[in-house]
Amino acid sequence: MKIAYFTDTYLPNNDGVVTCLLNFRKGLEKRGHEVIILTPGTKKQKKENRDENVYYFTSASFKPYPDYRLALFPFPSAKKLLKGMGVDLIHSHGIATTGLAAIDCAKELKKPCIASFHTMVPSATHYLTSSHGMQKVFEDVAWKYLRWYYKFFKKVIVPSEFTRKTLEEHGISNTVIIPAGMDYKFYSKGEGEWVRKRYRLGKKKIILHVGRIVKEKNLELLINEAESIINKKPNVAFLIVGQGPAEEHYKNMVKIKGLGEHFIFAGFVPKKELPDYYAAGDVFAFPSYFDTQGLVALEAMSAGLPVVAPERSGSSDFVEDGKSGYLFREEVDFREKLLLALENRDELGERGKEIAKEYDSDRRVEALLEFYSLILENEKGKEKEKGKG
Repeated sequence: MKIAYFTDTYLPNNDGVVTCLLNFRKGLEKRGHEVIILTPGTKKQKKENRDENVYYFTSASFKPYPDYRLALFPFPSAKKLLKGMGVDLIHSHGIATTGLAAIDCAKELKKPCIASFHTMVPSATHYLTSSHGMQKVFEDVAWKYLRWYYKFFKKVIVPSEFTRKTLEEHGISNTVIIPAGMDYKFYSKGEGEWVRKRYRLGKKKIILHVGRIVKEKNLELLINEAESIINKKPNVAFLIVGQGPAEEHYKNMVKIKGLGEHFIFAGFVPKKELPDYYAAGDVFAFPSYFDTQGLVALEAMSAGLPVVAPERSGSSDFVEDGKSGYLFREEVDFREKLLLALENRDELGERGKEIAKEYDSDRRVEALLEFYSLILENEKGKEKEKGKG
């Protein structure tokens, strides 16, 4: 099987969408299938690209978030590229011009086309304006666009029941749940002692957060509740791993609150070191309402960390309240659940590891491959019916 992936983000970006794509690609290629990646890129990325299955569109930087780029009129080049490749299926992982090119190619090549919904884009309108009134206007426009956009696809893959319900509430009902996966073995074998030594953390209890440092991840909740947590657990430290446009904002917030000695901003950490950072932690704080699944939470669970996440979030599909972590309903409840997780770390962590195994990449790729096969079988059935007609 040959599958064309259209995506708005790919390497060298390091986010949940890219992680999902890399895991799916690796698993599919391991089973003898071929994955072609079409994505926006820079002139440098085009010139230095050595991956014969990755194609970069001419693009421009998205000014509110420069790490992301928009493909500039990719339609002719995408069709020209795929025409002679014998692609069986087109799978869009984006919603911007790259995603529109996926629709265009599917029509031109008469190939089945599906999509994945990865990101709650309507909740990220703060990148466009600081006005709350205008953010609401842009949010409504975003949902209208998504309703129109996803009508062109046979099915839309979502990674969680929470995401399926959210889309259904906004008029998008052609969904199927296929969670993304992570490498359980890789994340379950970290050695955290050297990380503790690097930051001189000794025997402190570490509340860990891993991810892009952006406002939609709701890190201000963790910072706002930190003082109350420290008052009850003076030996606690907060380790923030990742980078992003809101990094300085959160560092200043910590400084203003006088919490500098309790917070460590580790910045970008190479993937090979991430299991060690997870292993160094005691609890994983994940206050984001934005994530459609939360792969980092599953990575943390693989390492035996209980996760504290919102009840209304993608993580609620696999964080069992009181068994593998805690789900909080109200923001005021967040600190109490973190303290409980610290108290019950070992018991919660063991259950979390069992759940995380079910989300191992290999199992998730099998589910995806079964879905692809079903889409292609249905397409063949339609073609036969047309032939009879």
